[in-house]
Amino acid sequence: MDLLIDANVIIDYFTNREQKSAGTDALFEYIYAGKISAYIAAHTVPTIWYVLRKTLAPAERRNLLRALFSFFSISSVGEKELLSALDRDDFSDFEDCVQDECAANVHARYIITRNKKDFGHSKIPALLPAEFIDLMKLEKN
Repeated sequence: MDLLIDANVIIDYFTNREQKSAGTDALFEYIYAGKISAYIAAHTVPTIWYVLRKTLAPAERRNLLRALFSFFSISSVGEKELLSALDRDDFSDFEDCVQDECAANVHARYIITRNKKDFGHSKIPALLPAEFIDLMKLEKN
C-alpha cells in the first residue's frame, strides 16, 4: 500500500510536538518495518529543513533527511503537478493541493495528515494517522 505522508505528520514525529496526532508513532513503525510504502512530496523536504532549524543544527538536519530518504520515496513536483494545482479552486491552501497532486502522481491510496479537513476536496482520500492505524488493524483481521 502506497501512502503520501503530509509534512505536518513528519515534523510532528521528529519534533515530538504536543499536538502530534495519535497513531503517528505507530505509523512510522509500519514505515520502518517496510509494511507500507511511504512517499513525501519533494517540496516537503525544504519545509522540514526550515521548521527543524529551530531545534537541530544543520549537520543534524542533513543526517535526519538522509535517513528519511532511506524509508521514504519522493514524489516529484513538476510543471504538471503545479499547473494542475493552479487549475483547481477547491482547496483553500495551495500547498495542500500540491500535496494532493503529488499523491495522485504516485497513485497513493491515502494521504496521511494531521489536518484532514484541509483535504476535503482531494483526489486521494486523507486520513489521520490513528485512522490509518485502525484501518491496518482491521485489514489484519
